[in-house]
Amino acid sequence: MELFLGAALAATGALVCVTAGDRTRLLVAAFLAVPQVFAGPLGAMSLPLSQCWVILATLCWLLERKGVPLRDPVLRAVLALAVVQVAAVAWSPEPLVGVLEAARLASFAFLYLHVVRVEREDPRGAGGPLRVVLAWALVAAVLVWVFRLSPGLETAFLRSPLAVAVAGPDVMAAFWGEGANNVVDPAKAGGFFINANVASMFLGVATFAFLALSVDGRRRRYLLGALVTWSATFATGSKTAAALALLLPVVVRAVHVLGRPSARWFLPQAAVVVAGGAWLLPRLLERYVPAYADASSESLASRAPMWDAALQMFRDHLLLGLGHGGWGRTMELYAHLGVDALPPHNLLIAAWASTGLAGVLVLLVLAATVLHRLLAVVVRRAGSPLARTAGFALGAWLWALVHGMGDNTAVYGEAKSMILLALLLGVVTARQDAGRAVPPAVEAPARRSACPA
Repeated sequence: MELFLGAALAATGALVCVTAGDRTRLLVAAFLAVPQVFAGPLGAMSLPLSQCWVILATLCWLLERKGVPLRDPVLRAVLALAVVQVAAVAWSPEPLVGVLEAARLASFAFLYLHVVRVEREDPRGAGGPLRVVLAWALVAAVLVWVFRLSPGLETAFLRSPLAVAVAGPDVMAAFWGEGANNVVDPAKAGGFFINANVASMFLGVATFAFLALSVDGRRRRYLLGALVTWSATFATGSKTAAALALLLPVVVRAVHVLGRPSARWFLPQAAVVVAGGAWLLPRLLERYVPAYADASSESLASRAPMWDAALQMFRDHLLLGLGHGGWGRTMELYAHLGVDALPPHNLLIAAWASTGLAGVLVLLVLAATVLHRLLAVVVRRAGSPLARTAGFALGAWLWALVHGMGDNTAVYGEAKSMILLALLLGVVTARQDAGRAVPPAVEAPARRSACPA
């Protein structure tokens, strides 16, 4: 019966996808993005319905011969990283892990393509899907606050069938075995997530997405949404999120201001202020918020032995890394030193462990390409609505990348934040390209209309 239902669901999804347009496909992807519902045998493969839908949409894109614009440097970098992930399968102890990660990267690439196409066809086309995802983000934020104030309700949720559907049966089976995650701590809460740190990253990215929407129309509504998700990052109990929630809005504001030609003379002074702030902030926290400083030091100290072990592994397996699934098996050799076989909790170490030196280099190229594109728009279109949108997209991407330096996430954040980052980057790309096509005589009016839906 389960197999029959799965086949019927697959057939229905394929029929809907084939007959739908790009905007409808994107809307469905947005609706499925956050719950990440796992159904039937798909749970054992770690493929939620959202992932299956994006794969279907990708196949439709290719069958309709819409093309893959490899001249786009962002797209090239994402697909190159996917190719490296597939290549590493050849020496991996768990090949399926590599195939699934390559599928996620390809999904991100085609989500990005869909956003660019939809936004080019209709300047407000991506606004609907973005609002759908952010509606889920508000639900997630409310759940985080409820679970933080009432840990008993979170435990009830984690024991319910809903948690199995949202997180996956394999994950929840491990959660109640040896894979318990940090939401069991009463001082942390995850909402839809079983990891509070990852939940905080999703909420942080959503905060900047709300701010991007606020650039044009209904500003108060979107600013209120940003306030709700921003406040919920603190309720997760994540120490990294608390720092980023305070610092990144200041960074984005500085980028908006310093991107203007009239303010560039101030760049040297700004660099001195940033350097001074980076030196002073830890000392202020240690003096005035000792509990936060102690907790942060304890968290870093718990990961230091793992990263020391990673350094030794790096020396021994420099070029090829450990392959997909090799990290956990190799870390078992360090158990006698008291090193836990946890995920790397660092974006670059994870990339090297899975794919070797090539994976790290391509990952750095991808991150640099994305940041360069967003910064270039802020500077070249300084003062325009598009520049402000690009600045908020930059804040979202910085949150995902910086958070990834200390947690177990990917370059696109994680599965639930993937579509938000694709939407923000795709909107900026489409509107930047539209701006290039506008004759100089009408460039100013075009800029006034090129703002988020």
